[in-house]
Amino acid sequence: MTSNETKTQLITAVHEQLQDCTEVFLALADPVRQEIIMVLTKYDTLNVTQIVEQFSLSRPTISHHLKILRQAGLVSTQKVATEIFYTLQIQDALKNLKKLVDISEEIEDSKQICE
Repeated sequence: MTSNETKTQLITAVHEQLQDCTEVFLALADPVRQEIIMVLTKYDTLNVTQIVEQFSLSRPTISHHLKILRQAGLVSTQKVATEIFYTLQIQDALKNLKKLVDISEEIEDSKQICE
């Protein structure tokens, strides 16, 4: 395989990985969601009411942010009776981000080899 083919494959891989990470990037772009993640790092699991108590925002606003975090795979939910509990769940997101970094480093390394 030529270096141009390898470079093209790496660029394609980085593009695909960026797409895989888009939801995580969008979720992490908001300061409120960042703070929710920080709150969840302090506790194993919290329900919406407990999370709302940590903020000066309405329950619907916090619920909206939790929904985005859940869709991005950064929190998981567990229903207990009538309550939903949220837990930080970042392992898959970290794997995708690490893969993006690894592929990007390969591209950077291939640039240095070509110089």
